[in-house]
Order: sequence, then C-alpha cells, then structure tokens
Amino acid sequence: MSQGSPGDCVPLEPTSGPSTPPNPFVHELHLSRLQRIKFCLLGALLAPIRVLLAFIVLFLLWPFAWLQVAGLSEEQLQEPLTGWRKTVCHNGVLGLSRLLFFLLGFLRIRVRGQRASRLQAPVLVAAPHSTFFDPIVLLPCDLPKVVSRAENLSVPVIGALLRFNQAILVSRHDPASRRRVVEEVRRRATSGGKWPQVLFFPEGTCSNKKALLKFKPGAFIAGVPVQPILIRYPNSLDTTSWAWRGPGV
Repeated sequence: MSQGSPGDCVPLEPTSGPSTPPNPFVHELHLSRLQRIKFCLLGALLAPIRVLLAFIVLFLLWPFAWLQVAGLSEEQLQEPLTGWRKTVCHNGVLGLSRLLFFLLGFLRIRVRGQRASRLQAPVLVAAPHSTFFDPIVLLPCDLPKVVSRAENLSVPVIGALLRFNQAILVSRHDPASRRRVVEEVRRRATSGGKWPQVLFFPEGTCSNKKALLKFKPGAFIAGVPVQPILIRYPNSLDTTSWAWRGPGV
C-alpha cells in the first residue's frame, strides 16, 4: 500500500475477530522424527535407570521422615518441632530430596529473586501448577508446610513424608474438614514466625501453563502477606505438563 499525502485517509487492513483463548487443559506435544527416535531410545535406556534410582532414594527418605515424628503424640505434633529432630531429620530429607530430583533430570534449580522470611510472608503461593514435579519448589524454600488430601496418609512413603512435614490435611468426605483447614492455616500463618511458611498451589489442579487458572481462596483467607512463586521449566519441549488431555509426562 502506498503512503498517502497529509490529510488522506488510508484504509486499514481488515482484521480478524478476537482470537480463541487457549484451553489450559489440553497439552499438545509435536515431535519431529528425530526427536521421536531420541525419545524412544533414551526413554528405553535412561528411564528405567532413573526410576529405579529415584525409588531407592525415595525409600531412603522414609527413615528420616519416620524418625522426626517417632514417639510424638498428636498434641506434640500440633506445635513446630525443634531440637535434634528438626536439625538432623530436616537436613536429611532436604538433601535426599534434592538428590531425588537430580536423578529425575533436574540437574540445577535456578532461583531468581529473594525469598521472604516467615515473618514477612507466612504463606507462599506457587503457579502455574502443571505437573507432579512442581513440589521441587519446596527445596529452595526450605521445605515449607503443605496442604494435602488426608487420603494420601495411607500411601506408602508419601504418608510418612506428610507426617514429617506436619502437613495440613483436608478430607473430601468430611464437610467440616475445610473449615478446620482454614482455621489451621490461619493459626499457623498468624503465629508470628513460630511456624514455617505454608505453601499453596492455589489453582488446585494442573494445566498446560498457557494460562493461569482461577485461584482458590484458601491461601488468602488468613489475611496475611503472601509471596508469589513463578514456576518455569526451561525445556525447549514441554515434556513436563500433565493436563487433562494430552501425552502427559
């Protein structure tokens, strides 16, 4: 189109309508033929080794997790742990957890910015939540407390880690459970730094990282400052997302 003289009206190119927003629950992964070959070969060779080593480390975590809460009553577990249990078991779980993610392919965790103290921000909110690898954010945050389903207590090793974490448990079958969880979050968040920070994934489910889902209010009900955490995976191919429809991890 030629440039018009001053005062001329130049017609604009017709524009299409508003673009369709991305569906956050659909994950598409397009691989070239070479990438498919690499995926099959390396997957067949490395995946079994990595999974085996990861399970070995996972079961090595169990003694540290068990030792921290061994012999303690439910009343004692309602307060933050101190002393040798905190020092030995906490550092053991933290070190083995980092080794676990290293074996799964997370060779380095890059942190940008500075984590607020428990007094500055008692609550951490992490997003977007896209995969079951997202708990990796617990490591640079020094293993904050989490909110989990009560049913997970019966899962081997995972249940022991939840008890170690003194996680806040919610039951989907108990209507009063959500109210108790809100009260417990508020109690810990307003303890004046007595309790470690509480970590939330406020979206409540996984997506493909194309958009943020609506945050659930649980992380904000206590009315205390929160620190947002942005989770990013620098992979050239998005092989970590776990959406409702797609190849998954």
